[in-house]
Order: sequence, then structure tokens, then C-alpha cells
Amino acid sequence: MFALLIPTGSDHDRTRAPLATLSLIALNIIAYFLANLLDYEAIVRRLGFVAADPQAHQFLTHMFLHAGWPTRPEAEWTAYVNSVLHIGGNMAYLWFAGSDLEDALGSLTFLLVYFLGGIASALLFWATAVAGNFPNLDEPAVGASGAVSALLGLYLVRFPRFKIRLWFGAFIPFPLIMRQGIARLSSWFFIGFWIGLQLFFGVHALRAGGAEVAYWGHIGGFLLGLAYGLSTRQWRAGQQEYLFKEAEHLFYKQKWYPAMEAYQLLARRYPRCMEAYLRWALCWECAGFPKRAEKVLFDARQACRAQGWETEADRLDAELQQLGAVAAKAEATATPPPAAAPNLMFRREFKWKEKPR
Repeated sequence: MFALLIPTGSDHDRTRAPLATLSLIALNIIAYFLANLLDYEAIVRRLGFVAADPQAHQFLTHMFLHAGWPTRPEAEWTAYVNSVLHIGGNMAYLWFAGSDLEDALGSLTFLLVYFLGGIASALLFWATAVAGNFPNLDEPAVGASGAVSALLGLYLVRFPRFKIRLWFGAFIPFPLIMRQGIARLSSWFFIGFWIGLQLFFGVHALRAGGAEVAYWGHIGGFLLGLAYGLSTRQWRAGQQEYLFKEAEHLFYKQKWYPAMEAYQLLARRYPRCMEAYLRWALCWECAGFPKRAEKVLFDARQACRAQGWETEADRLDAELQQLGAVAAKAEATATPPPAAAPNLMFRREFKWKEKPR
């Protein structure tokens, strides 16, 4: 059986082009082709991470090398598939996690976590390989999977409740069965399942005395990304974004009162989220209660003044002035309703006279 799970996107809405992520993908692909066109074995021996005698530069250079394209005619077809899947899978996961994290954290923070994750991956792989006395210590370890694992660890903290879109494909040679489709899974379930597999196979590798895949390198990178996310409390920003997206979903469906409850919850949990107050007031205005919208903005402005958040208070003050100007203009330009026609039946002279007895 042959199966694939490739993430294609998430619920996070990017606001800018992920230039750093695209640059890393381009560098990895260029390095892959150059290494295979030149002397692959010599390049890997020099730049891959050799646990038996690691060099300082190998902690960084191993991240840009991947499994080579087989050159021997007698090579099995699985070797070609492994080469493509190694570079292709790492780049797919780098695009999925890297593009969202770069948009949320900025290019510098993203690159810092990426390279530190690659270094942590090499360190833990080195420690476990030496402690477990792996027989393949002289073989160079290559791949960006350790650095990508750091991004997955950070992604788990930053976007724990977001949905991930996954393309899945399965092929069973006998009987011939092929299936493919798109699934949506929560990030904590998907990434949690993935790291669980790495731990399972990593422990098995220690007991068996080695493995072809550097599972402990994946775990090392993942732990660094997880530690960075927890130490910087990235879950707060992720939770705020998730709640705001839920409220926006209700707002664009014109469900004003459920949307108001969602924005109110968001404003209480994150008092400096000005968009929550503005949307909350806009819901009241759309529901036909401009005075209540004005009260929401006024109370929020007073709270910001009390906390010393002058920038936020000035923004709310500008919104209040704009709301007042719009209300005044609407009141000035509104045409008075036409006078109702008098109901003559209630006037004394038009009452029916009683019939004489």
C-alpha cells in the first residue's frame, strides 16, 4: 500500500506574500538539482551532517541537501520515488507551515525559528545516534525535515484550532485500488498524530540500533518550535485570530446579534483588539441602533483612556466623531414624512346623527 498526505492550505488568511518561504523553497530546489548534476556523493560527504565527526558548517548546510537521484541502472523504482518524495514532501510542508507563520510572525522570526530548528534537529540526532551506538554514524544525514518540524511545533501553538486542508491519495497494487480527495482536519489532531508517529518510530530506532530516517532529528526540531511558541505565548494571538474569524463569519451572514455576542467575547478577552469594538458597534448600527453603537465606542474609549492606551483611544475617538458626523448628516438630509390625512370620522361635525325615534 502506498499513501500520501499533503497539506494544501489552512483557514489562516495571509495578508502578504511569503517571500522568505519562497526563497527557502527556491534555494532547496536549486541545491537539489546542483548536487545531482555535480558530484552528489562528494557534496553530501562534505556538507551533509556526519554524526561520527560533525563539522560546524554541517549543522546548517545539511538543511539544503536531500536524497539524491539514483544514477545506477540497476536501482529500484523505490529509490526514484524516495528522492522525489524527500524533496517534494519537505517543500510542501515548508510551504504550508512557513507561509502562514511568516505572515503571522514576520520574516525574521520565521527564519530564526527555521534555522534554529535545523540546528536543534542535528544536535538531538547526534546525541541519540551516539548514545544508541547507531551503526550508520558515518553516513551523512541530509534534509530540511528537522527545520520544517520546528515550524510544525510552532504552528501547533500558534494555530491550534485552525483547520488544515489535506490532499490524500492511496494506492493498493492488488487489488488495484486508487483513492484521492481533500480532507479538513484540525491542526492539533494532524500535527499531534504526526509527532506521535515520530516518537513511536524514534523509540523503536533506539531499541533496534538505528533507522534509515532521522526520527530524533524531527523530534528535536519539533521541540524547539514548540518551546519557542510556548515561551512567547503565541497561543494568545492564535486564539484571538480564531475568535475574530468566527465573528466575521457571523457578521457577513448578517446575523447581527450572534455576531455582537462573538465580538463582545473577543473584546472582553482581548481589550486591546480595537477591531472587535468597531465591529461590535457596526453590528448595532446595522441592526438599526446607532445610539447603542455610539455607547459601545464611548465606553471602549473611556476604558482605553483609563489604561493609558492613547493610540487605541484616539482611534476610537476618530470613529466616534465619524459616527456622529454621519448621524448628523443623515438627520439633516432626511425628508420629513408626509403629514397623515385627517381621519374625518373622528371629528364632531362628521359623526353620524342619531335616527329620530
